[in-house]
Amino acid sequence: MFRRGALLFALFIASTPLLLAPFVRSAPEQTPQEFAGKVVPLSEQLEKLGAKLDKDAAPYWLALAAEDGKTYPLIKDAGSRMFFKDPKMLKRQVQLTGRVVGNVKMLQVLSVRTVVNGKLHEPYYWCDLCKIKRFEPGPCDCCNAPLEFREEPVAK
Repeated sequence: MFRRGALLFALFIASTPLLLAPFVRSAPEQTPQEFAGKVVPLSEQLEKLGAKLDKDAAPYWLALAAEDGKTYPLIKDAGSRMFFKDPKMLKRQVQLTGRVVGNVKMLQVLSVRTVVNGKLHEPYYWCDLCKIKRFEPGPCDCCNAPLEFREEPVAK
């Protein structure tokens, strides 16, 4: 009898999310937006505002210093990883497509475009041998050769 009661109680608890699902509102999905500016260490932006930081703070957080004067810390994920792994991507004019997440206004990067001679380009890393395109530097997933950085003009 105790086992049956425990089993029924466990099934009730396990099904609670299904029973409550119609009453729970999900957060509205944010529409992606375009952001222009330069990706810089967040510490540089904070120092401009008068914040005193430890010297080792610079390599850990990056932010988009947007042309409109706003600063958006970057969420470190697949969309922004090239900035964290490749120093030549920092302090360059970029156009990012992304979503502002939460009340802290962090930016989740969905796509990256660089501005070269006033024109938009797609930056990527290429293995000429395997014909593999990646969006972060490192060795090729197939042959382990180093990937070559490239920028191709974006057709509008």
